[in-house]
Amino acid sequence: MTGAPILEIEDLRTYFFARSKQAFIRAVDGVDLRINRGETLGLVGESGSGKSITALSIMGLISAEPGVISGRMGFKTDGLQVNLLRGIKEYVHLARKDGRVMEVRKNCPGWEKQVERLMGAIRGKEISVIFQNPRSSLNPFIPIGKQITPDQEPPRGEAAGPLLA
Repeated sequence: MTGAPILEIEDLRTYFFARSKQAFIRAVDGVDLRINRGETLGLVGESGSGKSITALSIMGLISAEPGVISGRMGFKTDGLQVNLLRGIKEYVHLARKDGRVMEVRKNCPGWEKQVERLMGAIRGKEISVIFQNPRSSLNPFIPIGKQITPDQEPPRGEAAGPLLA
């Protein structure tokens, strides 16, 4: 059953500034997505395509200097509505020359404090992420439903270990 969106992301961009190249490295560039109540979303893509950085951005876990996030991320539950990126632009200064970004200065303590103000009360309670280590989390030879449904017994010969700890 689906309902109103609980997470709506528009034009999410997460860049890291490479001082050696004097340029941004685009880790996530223009992601739009919407997750409605009752829906499940899986991010699929090749290695290096931005899946983990997208999840880290949503969770407010991009703290590397100078990682920069922009766009809009609205999160809404029954008693909560918040823009997960509110106010973080104030902690980044971009120096430009001839239209190119030449320097990025980020107030990391201020950035992290603002992110914690936004995410501290909801991270782990209202929103969370489970990062998969492909060698220890899920078995690619067993159907996903059998691995994540607690009332299902694994077929004979397959170990039943903690999957989502």
